[in-house]
Amino acid sequence: MSAAGRRRPGAHPQLVIGAVLVGLVLVTALVSLVWTPYDPVHAGAERLLPPGAEHWFGTDRFGRDVFSQVMAGAQITLLVGLVAVGIAALVGVPLGVLAGMLQGSGRGRPAAVLMRGTDILLAFPGLLLAIVLGAVYGAGTVTAMVALGIGSIPAFARVARGGTLQVMRSDYVLAARAANRGEVAIAARHVLPNIAGTVLVQCSVNFAIAVLAEAGLSFLGLGTPPPTPSWGRMLQESQQFLGLADHLAIVPGVAIAVAVLGFNLLGDGLRDVLDPRLKTEPAAPSRVDASQVEPPLVEPVETPDPSQVEPVETPALDLRHLTVRTTSGRTLLDDLSLRVAAGERVGLIGESGSGKTMTALAALGLLPDGVAATGHVGLAGVDGNLLDRGERALARLRGQEISMVFQEPMTALNPLVRVGHQVAEAMTLHGTDGRTATLRAAELLAEVGLPDGAARRYPHELSGGQRQRVVLAMALADDPAVLVADEPTTALDVTVQRQVLDLMTRLVSDRGAGLLFITHDLAVVSQVCERVVVLLDGVVVEEGPVEEVFAHPRHEYTRRLLAASTLEPRPSPSLVEPVETRPSLVEPVETPAPLVRVQDVTRTYAHRGQPVQALRGVSLAVQEGQRFGIVGESGSGKSTLLRIVAGLDRATSGRVVTAGVELSPAEPRDLGGLRSALQLVFQDPYGSLDPRMTVGDIVAEPLLNARNVRDGGPRSAAGRRDAVREMLDAVGLPLDAAGRYPHQFSGGQRQRIAIARALVCRPRILVADEPVSALDVSVRRQVLDLLARLADERALTLLLVSHDLGVVRHVCDHVAVMHDGLIVEQGPTGQVYDDPQDEYTRRLRAATPQLAR
Repeated sequence: MSAAGRRRPGAHPQLVIGAVLVGLVLVTALVSLVWTPYDPVHAGAERLLPPGAEHWFGTDRFGRDVFSQVMAGAQITLLVGLVAVGIAALVGVPLGVLAGMLQGSGRGRPAAVLMRGTDILLAFPGLLLAIVLGAVYGAGTVTAMVALGIGSIPAFARVARGGTLQVMRSDYVLAARAANRGEVAIAARHVLPNIAGTVLVQCSVNFAIAVLAEAGLSFLGLGTPPPTPSWGRMLQESQQFLGLADHLAIVPGVAIAVAVLGFNLLGDGLRDVLDPRLKTEPAAPSRVDASQVEPPLVEPVETPDPSQVEPVETPALDLRHLTVRTTSGRTLLDDLSLRVAAGERVGLIGESGSGKTMTALAALGLLPDGVAATGHVGLAGVDGNLLDRGERALARLRGQEISMVFQEPMTALNPLVRVGHQVAEAMTLHGTDGRTATLRAAELLAEVGLPDGAARRYPHELSGGQRQRVVLAMALADDPAVLVADEPTTALDVTVQRQVLDLMTRLVSDRGAGLLFITHDLAVVSQVCERVVVLLDGVVVEEGPVEEVFAHPRHEYTRRLLAASTLEPRPSPSLVEPVETRPSLVEPVETPAPLVRVQDVTRTYAHRGQPVQALRGVSLAVQEGQRFGIVGESGSGKSTLLRIVAGLDRATSGRVVTAGVELSPAEPRDLGGLRSALQLVFQDPYGSLDPRMTVGDIVAEPLLNARNVRDGGPRSAAGRRDAVREMLDAVGLPLDAAGRYPHQFSGGQRQRIAIARALVCRPRILVADEPVSALDVSVRRQVLDLLARLADERALTLLLVSHDLGVVRHVCDHVAVMHDGLIVEQGPTGQVYDDPQDEYTRRLRAATPQLAR
């Protein structure tokens, strides 16, 4: 591993400090078993002596050495804390994991019964339970430990259940199930490692609670009985001497504080140490995957310095010699200059890691901690350099002079506040009275095309496109002079994207505002913007009018982006060779049975007591070796159909046969055989990989189930390692990738890892669910070409799901178009694309951005 990827020494100071403090308590307890300066139980000195050379911490009212008592009391502290936490963790964690896995797999009722059983214990807090048990069985250390342990079971169960539910909803658990892994294996390999950090923190917290509770019980006379030394009993006995011998309370109080602080710091430190994402720095985003060897880039094309050219009018946004660096010295933007005139639409393009978002954040004064900017940021009508202003001054400008539309509207909106109030708040912050702001918010929401009553809804009650319209209304509420849009349509379907782009262009033009449009999609830029700036590794390499730059690119990087943005249609090969005709008496050759057959399938879910039909009589057939695409918007039923075909969901009615396995609406059978024949590649390349597993373990996981290994396949650990190396090489990753973690790779490399995992057991069918929607254009092209190549080399049947008809056209030879739970059209891809018969297909094709060159 490179030096950049190694953790710096001292990167976990809380772990070191916690370990030192806990070690001090532990050593004190162990030493006290064999030696103390004086007898901690029997008196042997003058009473109430202050701290001195002979008795370091003084003596108590009986003449006992306080230092010796503190040493001996450490035994009780550790014993009570460890036993109480052990009881709670050993009972609570398995119960919580079981409840979470049951609920995560759709069995909510038994999960609820388990959790309600643990909740009964909440009626008996540890202290109350200790008092009750003490009254029944007698007060003592054992009673206190058991009571505190039982009382903490619900806390561990709740923490474990919450963590388990989060893990069970992840794509990497779905991938493990698709790899034919059982529930016990999923719990051991995925659930427990991913909740271990949280459980450790809970252990440290409960240890501190147990120590304090034992001290309280001993203070009340219900804990450790005299004359056994206990820090809590020492506090209890010191109360009558406060002001006379304060050291009697200070010494055990400090000891308790040291133990509690030490275990809390140790728990937090261990949580961080166990997280591989914090052990090493992630790999810097790259323009292309490391596996793709590119020729050296040519020098940046000379572009005029905006600061040296006299503008026709004062620019709405003026960035000059903007440089952004991290505190460690890494340069994110290097001497960037660009201008946006009033009413001008400028596109800022580049791939992930090029510095596009950093440019936007620097312009608005929203750079994250550890990042600083130098240079000049100017706004029309605002004097001076915005980089010299403080947060309070910048806050007055945001929304009023410059505003921003963020990429993900769901995270940009407050989920607990109605959208109308959020739009109105953008105005009241700048002095608009509440009534006027409320009326104006309703007008804005209507202007962006939302229905009546939308202002009273919460963000989760709106679709993705509607949420983005709300964010746009908020950004334009105060009529800013500049609107910065950071990938505003990346998460949207093509038809919704087209609507939002048209709306944004119209609203900006109506207001005469300048637009800085940030994206990696060159086709969108060609339709929205007048001028384009190309950014590579924080440096402007080319800029000019869109038509000129796209028609005659001067920089190699721009040419490569344009090439990757153009997805050529896949040739339509004949799937069945013509059969030589024979005399009519000879029986015709039968067509092979489809590898995937779906007949009249429906799927109905219950939502708030009302039935929702996700699929309504869907039928299709996929022949072996075919590349079959399913295209449609979000909510059309694509992913539901995919899950049913893969045996990860059940149809409500109809018939599904995949790889010879009957998947009836009743209990499916032989899912092991199905999942050895079919594997999946998911949309999110990071979410589908377990962050706590190495790449080698991730790719090898399907091979751990013997049913997935074909004859002659790897059945030993060495064989599995060889198979992993072979697959990593096949998808274009270096062999040392096996020992690294997912966060150390780029998005395209992570998707290659997911493809390697899916193909390591040599399935017959590969199902890819939106595999490139989260990737940059050049990485998207690489992954699509990789899928196509592997499908040819391994004779795969490819089932590709996408909302982008252009992606399906590039890879697939057959396509089905879905809308509102129905297949509205299907046939050869070229035929459906060139001559669509259904109105929805025509609308989908028209909405797909085309790169104008």
